[in-house]
Amino acid sequence: MGETEVTDRTEANRAALTGAFAALEHGDPSQFLPLFAQDITWRVMGTSAWSKQASGLANVERELIGPLFAKFTGPYRNIPELVLADGDHVVVLARGDAQTRDGRTYANQYCFVFRMAEGQIVEVREFMDTKLADAVLGAG
Repeated sequence: MGETEVTDRTEANRAALTGAFAALEHGDPSQFLPLFAQDITWRVMGTSAWSKQASGLANVERELIGPLFAKFTGPYRNIPELVLADGDHVVVLARGDAQTRDGRTYANQYCFVFRMAEGQIVEVREFMDTKLADAVLGAG
C-alpha cells in the first residue's frame, strides 16, 4: 500500500469520527450509528461494573449502549478534545456531559481507541474513570 493510500485512509477515518463527535457534542448520536460495523467489538477497559466486552452490533447496543443511555435524562453529550489518526486507528480524547435520571451530573473523561475497516468502526477500546462510572451510574 502506497503512502498516499495510507494518508487518504487516515484522513477519511479522522473525518468520519470528527463528524460523529461533532454531532455528539450537541447530543446527537445519529452520526455514529452508520459507522458501526455489524461485527464491531467494544471493550470498556478496567475492572468496574461497566467494564466489559460486547461483540456484534446487537450485543453492543443491548449490553453497553442501551444500559448507559437508560441512566440519562435528556441528551448525552461527548465533547472531543483531541482526535489523532494513523491509518485504520483513530484516538479520541473526550469529556462526557449528561444528567442522570436521579439528577446527578455525569462528566467522565474518555480515551477511545477506534479501529476502522472500510470506513466502519470494527473495534473500540474505551478508557474512562471507571470509579466515577460506578459511583454515579451504579451497576452496568
